[in-house]
Amino acid sequence: MRLGLLAAARITDDAVVAAAPAVDGVDIVAVAARSHDRAAAAASRWGIGAAFGSYEAMLESDEVDAVYVATPAALHRAWTLAALEAGKHVLVEKPVAANAGDARTIQAAADASDRVVMVAFHWRYHPLVSQMDAILESGVLGAVQRVDAVFEVAASLIPPTDIRWELALGGGATMDIGCYPAAWVRHVTGGEPVVVSAEAQCPVPGIDGALTAELAWPSGVTGSIRGSMLGGEPSELDSFPGHVARLVVRGSAGTMEVSNPLAPQHGASLVVTAASGTTEHPVVTDTTYSHQLAAFRDAVVDGAPFPTTVADGVATMELIDACYLAAGMEPRPTYG
Repeated sequence: MRLGLLAAARITDDAVVAAAPAVDGVDIVAVAARSHDRAAAAASRWGIGAAFGSYEAMLESDEVDAVYVATPAALHRAWTLAALEAGKHVLVEKPVAANAGDARTIQAAADASDRVVMVAFHWRYHPLVSQMDAILESGVLGAVQRVDAVFEVAASLIPPTDIRWELALGGGATMDIGCYPAAWVRHVTGGEPVVVSAEAQCPVPGIDGALTAELAWPSGVTGSIRGSMLGGEPSELDSFPGHVARLVVRGSAGTMEVSNPLAPQHGASLVVTAASGTTEHPVVTDTTYSHQLAAFRDAVVDGAPFPTTVADGVATMELIDACYLAAGMEPRPTYG
């Protein structure tokens, strides 16, 4: 699979460039940016052969089979559609779009094509998820009653100049950070919740620096999600400094607590407390991104199924939009 990088974004280094050497059959052949100088600098830094001074130029290249779209969220719709029109497979960063309407537009285009469109929720591909699923399926927790998930990032790691504070580009804590807790609780419950209530802190008008939502499922399960860009200062004692990521599943017979389901490569724990006592399960620390990239390769080359489809991304965006509305805000606008 010949992969092109559409946008020389910060996340690209970890998500694709650093992960690719561990994944057979993936060759990063090009990078595109908004200027040739920016693309050339990224190509030199990452050891990539071709640099394109526009996204359109790379999409026209017959030397590229698939693209990784790492633009701001508000631009995902436009460039995913353009990549599909050019016949490319797409790995698009999370969340899939600026809002649920844009996500549905991407889904319609993906469904009408014979190309792969995978949403880059990298956590979903790590072996930790299979461990969590096995615990849930074992019945050791009894009937699931409540699910709480939180992801907070230290305020000092997201300065005022960061694009996550720009409404037009799809900014907000729930978009960039809270989308993970939203996906975690959806996965654990296997169903779609309604938003009972939500409260946001908005240091910038229209932008949630933090948002907490109370959720309920038709089955009677309750829960909450929280995403925050206003967390406390990083601690050198943390395995993942500046980040707090946690998932707690409470059942009628026990509790499962997962520390850092986001990126176990930075340290994670999986602890189950039930009638038999407390058990800490070992968690492998290989990178989520290499597992994701391997799954994308398998989908493109062999037609293998994968979980982070655009349809799944639409459901996450519907939950995010509902959180904004419940907090008295508006979903992120369609770009342009």
